[in-house]
Amino acid sequence: MPNQHTPSLVSRFVGALVGTFVGDALGMPVEGWPWRKIAQHYGEVREMLPARLGAGTYTDDTVFMIALAESLIENKGRVVPQDLAWRFRQAYDRRRGFGAGMHRLMRLWDEGVPWDEAAHRLFDGGSYGNGAAMRVAPVGVLFHHDERAVYDAAAAQARVTHAHPLGQQGAALQALAVALALRSDPATFSRDEFLEDLESTLPASAETFRRALMQAGDLFDRWEDRDLIVRKLGNRSSAHRSVPTAIFAFLTFWNSFEEAVVYAISLGGDTDTLGAMTGAIAGALHGMEAIPRRWWDALENEGKGRDYVVHLGEQLYDLWQQIAT
Repeated sequence: MPNQHTPSLVSRFVGALVGTFVGDALGMPVEGWPWRKIAQHYGEVREMLPARLGAGTYTDDTVFMIALAESLIENKGRVVPQDLAWRFRQAYDRRRGFGAGMHRLMRLWDEGVPWDEAAHRLFDGGSYGNGAAMRVAPVGVLFHHDERAVYDAAAAQARVTHAHPLGQQGAALQALAVALALRSDPATFSRDEFLEDLESTLPASAETFRRALMQAGDLFDRWEDRDLIVRKLGNRSSAHRSVPTAIFAFLTFWNSFEEAVVYAISLGGDTDTLGAMTGAIAGALHGMEAIPRRWWDALENEGKGRDYVVHLGEQLYDLWQQIAT
């Protein structure tokens, strides 16, 4: 039965940020595994498993989500690339599982290469990975009232690390999905309408993502065929082969935060980021109360841990009240 509870707006702000954290921590221990290996070992990942820094700890996905939220709050809702690059540099911690592209970018920044030039040096034209999408939930909640502002801010924060258009468009699509989920009423939610609304917000230049969303809409009844879903939508770290997949996972199990995140991770591949992006969208729809208590309690909570992320969500809500009036 549909969930008739409509969460408060502040709960949704917090839910999107903590949802990122939860999906990241749940998916990280099986990152890189094919879906069949996950199924063989665990069936489904429903508990926080042992991980590099302990069960319930986060990766680079949440590290940079926190940095982005801090930057937006400090700069009163403006994306300031220089500040964001500085915060990314300060937050960088090799133990958190950063990829090769980010290691190289950090070296370029350390050598004094400007952020915009450094981003273009990666991968012959810039990264089209999902790194800018995995962190973008703060943009989606803060600007949820204005689709144009969501898209522009998401693309702007992406440019700091992702010069390739696909990397920027993927971040914008993920942010738009978070914003639309936050504006939606769980009592009257329609996944078909959600998908149509999301497609309609994309510019003509984002045709790769529009086609992927259309394909996702044709696969709802075939979600159990994981080989098919991975083949059609993807489970890799490229933005165009993961952001639509996370949206599909959310929409397939839109009525349950837990089932949506578990399903996203069950697809294998870039499981921490698929979990993080799916968790952000589901958290924006259902609020923080929908996050299973056993997951909530298992999250790391020292320093910039769970309570700090909750506080960031509350601060973003306060900031939204200021900028939206």
